[in-house]
Amino acid sequence: MRVTITFHGPFRVATGTGRPGVQATVDENDLLPASTLKGIMRDSAERLLPGAPGLVTAVFGGRRQPTPWAWEGARFPDEAPVVRMRAQVSLDEETGAAKRDHLLLGEDVWARSAVFDIMQYGPLPHARLPGSSGSGRPPLSRDDHLTVLACAAAGVHSLGAGRRRGLGWVRCEPADPAVDDGLLAHFAALAAREREDRRA
Repeated sequence: MRVTITFHGPFRVATGTGRPGVQATVDENDLLPASTLKGIMRDSAERLLPGAPGLVTAVFGGRRQPTPWAWEGARFPDEAPVVRMRAQVSLDEETGAAKRDHLLLGEDVWARSAVFDIMQYGPLPHARLPGSSGSGRPPLSRDDHLTVLACAAAGVHSLGAGRRRGLGWVRCEPADPAVDDGLLAHFAALAAREREDRRA
């Protein structure tokens, strides 16, 4: 499955290490890593599937169950991204003045769009959904997995750091499958199926 990301502004996935004069740096060789993309999609799936954690674990993996899917880091096919410096300050609530020693210099990435791929690299689990009582229903199919992945991708609207400061606002559009009324109905049916099995 391929996902296209359209950026509505700059984003920052920080390395966690700085360099002299810059506290928040990005990796110019891996601006939007696979681990970040998987993490934001899993978070989206968890928000979209309250009460159906088995679906999330079946698709994204868990402690005792690896995911059958592999994420690639984002590629920027249209234009090379531009890395720029941004200064941020913390203001004193009483005086409105900048606080001493609260200047942060960080790198932001400006890009129009990116794409990333999700590929199946292992067999799908043959067991029933984790935590379900077992209703004799078959395990999740490949189409079921792709439905969860596509809806999770479409549910991502921000990524990286500084999302409350206007960074990382995006639109994600999966293809093959695309999100349409039929796919949304399938997604809702999968969630309802797990909830029923858990109540049984």
